[in-house]
Amino acid sequence: MRRKKIKVIHIITHLHVGGAQDNTLLTVERHDRKKIDVTLMCAPDGYWVERAQKIPDLRLVFIDKLTRPIHPISDISAFFQIYSHLKKEGYDIVHTHSSKPGFLGRIAAKMAKVPIVVHTIHGFPFHDFMSPVLRRFFTYLEKQCAKLSDKMITVSNLNLKKAVQLQIAPAEKFTNIYSGIDFCNFDKKVDCNKKRAELGIPDDHFIVGMIGRQSKQKSPWNLIKAAPAILKAHPKTCFVSVGSGELFKDMQKLVNTMNLSEKFIFLGQRHDIAELLQIFDVYTLPSQWEGLGRSLTEAMYLKKAIVASDVEGVPELVEDGKTGLLVPPNNPALLAESIISLLANQKKREQLGANAHNRVKEDFQAAKMVDDIENLYEECLHGSQGQAVKIDKSNVNGSNSKGKIIPKTDRIVSQ
Repeated sequence: MRRKKIKVIHIITHLHVGGAQDNTLLTVERHDRKKIDVTLMCAPDGYWVERAQKIPDLRLVFIDKLTRPIHPISDISAFFQIYSHLKKEGYDIVHTHSSKPGFLGRIAAKMAKVPIVVHTIHGFPFHDFMSPVLRRFFTYLEKQCAKLSDKMITVSNLNLKKAVQLQIAPAEKFTNIYSGIDFCNFDKKVDCNKKRAELGIPDDHFIVGMIGRQSKQKSPWNLIKAAPAILKAHPKTCFVSVGSGELFKDMQKLVNTMNLSEKFIFLGQRHDIAELLQIFDVYTLPSQWEGLGRSLTEAMYLKKAIVASDVEGVPELVEDGKTGLLVPPNNPALLAESIISLLANQKKREQLGANAHNRVKEDFQAAKMVDDIENLYEECLHGSQGQAVKIDKSNVNGSNSKGKIIPKTDRIVSQ
């Protein structure tokens, strides 16, 4: 008898460009369609909505009230939209991603009697740079939601260790699965001279780059404040910042105030990340907090010399002095010092870059990530009642007479 499909829904807040979104889209794209019927639920906005719509055999469910900021009325409405859908569809597994979907989705899944609930912690909602009261509140919420999870995935072993130390859940409830990258996109040859010319950067200039949202988390102001010292030591240096976000205009104003506008290039949202990374001499990630740092993994694969903040999961990737350099968060002086040392030493940049590539090339493959996730699903389903849950393939929503899932998009709106 042919084995029947497992019905899985992934829930994430939105599809704006970000590490959690890329992780989730790669997962739903690469799930084995012979074993799994895949649905993705999210808000109907974001740069990557079109990317999701192009994924074959993926059902999309848009929740109009699902937003990232806390908004009690919208959040309650979103919760009932999620619950209603889960109750109606009868999924075997609900897999939530990040904080708000993890909170709303796990409660809704348990109320809808979904057999298995999995949650991925792409980064904790609490960090050292928020008030102690707020930190304790979010830690409490994580502990309560953990009780509703059959398994929780971390994207770094350091985050797993932190979760256990904070008693969010027992160690056996966690598993670490590194956030995979589709490295095929980064193996293409790039004409670096042409790319430099496109950005108006002279051939004899160093390029220090960072990629990420212009946000408090990524703290792009640290690189801006480090720039004067770097330019004093290496005047022929250009800084390239890639990414949009709530601080985009503020960072442009800061650059202008510091008379650095001729040295900084703000590119906003880009689709050519792999090409841009290849022209960087030094890649920096000056975040205040970070689950692991997806762009960091990409830069390491491309053998870039790294300077990153010594926070949360980052030291698991960047071993100071071996695969990159680590600096304390919010310390522009030490950030500048490390970047200056790398720009002055090409041999050191090349050695750190080679070590960085070797660190990530095997463990961070997208295929490995998806295999590990699917193995976890099997483990959960077998453990729930001693045997895997099986779904009648003929009842899969959107399937035709030949059993192929027809791409389908549903939109759930508040009444």
